[in-house]
Amino acid sequence: MSTFHAVSLRHQGRSTPEETLKLRLRVRLTRASLDRQIVAGRPYRSTAALALRSSQLVEPRTRWQLARSLRKVIDYADYRATHLVISAVVLEPAAVRGARQAILGLAERLEGSDAVNPVGVAGVQTLLTDGLSPLFNSNAEQTVTEAIWQIQDALDTAPQELYL
Repeated sequence: MSTFHAVSLRHQGRSTPEETLKLRLRVRLTRASLDRQIVAGRPYRSTAALALRSSQLVEPRTRWQLARSLRKVIDYADYRATHLVISAVVLEPAAVRGARQAILGLAERLEGSDAVNPVGVAGVQTLLTDGLSPLFNSNAEQTVTEAIWQIQDALDTAPQELYL
């Protein structure tokens, strides 16, 4: 007669559905912090949350959404140049217009099918959402174009292994 032994999936290196859901929720709630850690060079394999966020960043859907956001930044700057706009957005339109070609090139790179490093994709996310980025801050240490060159270099760097 055989005996059934219940063994926790956690001990076999697998996650239960509840653990996976908790991880996904934690990553969703802390993604800005995780993105900053990725940009700062923290290894993707150091935590399960970083590994998951890194894999999310390189997904085609995420890349497409970021490319679309970059194009919207240009559209907004162009619209604001010809219309009076009352908005909470404090985008630096002159900086955006001056970096138009670099921004469009970055959008095209994200829309492409070539592999990208999540460090670069996290850099795009940070550029678009951090109020201290040169898109929003005229006193930033870099210009928009310099920030995009740095992001392009990061995108092209051979990615580390993404999964635990």
